[in-house]
Amino acid sequence: MQVTITIPRGWGYPCFTFGQRTKQGIVVGIEYIPTDSLIAKEGGGGWQYGLLPDKNSKDIIYLPEEKIQQLSPKESEEEILNEIDAYLNEVAILQAQLGESLDIKTPFDEIKPKVAAPIQSKSISRRSAA
Repeated sequence: MQVTITIPRGWGYPCFTFGQRTKQGIVVGIEYIPTDSLIAKEGGGGWQYGLLPDKNSKDIIYLPEEKIQQLSPKESEEEILNEIDAYLNEVAILQAQLGESLDIKTPFDEIKPKVAAPIQSKSISRRSAA
């Protein structure tokens, strides 16, 4: 089921959508502040966005539409390909930990880990300092 959102007349349309990548982060929230409201008089009206600056961050920043910069198509492609590369590397490391070669096909060719072999860790006993 696809969700439909109705925007009241006079509000205009937001420039950014959920999940869109921007220079400030990924859009995770959208809010409209009516221009004739008290909040708008204090901080400005219009579309406000909640952005996650980093996928590993739990802090959301809130910015008005005019302070958000769109990524160029080249920047967007580079960011997405870097993320795909990181996930493919994780898959390759997990495959190496299995010790079995899996036939994984992607449009990006073979999956080869950046780490030659999993690092063997020694067992360390914990002793109290007392």
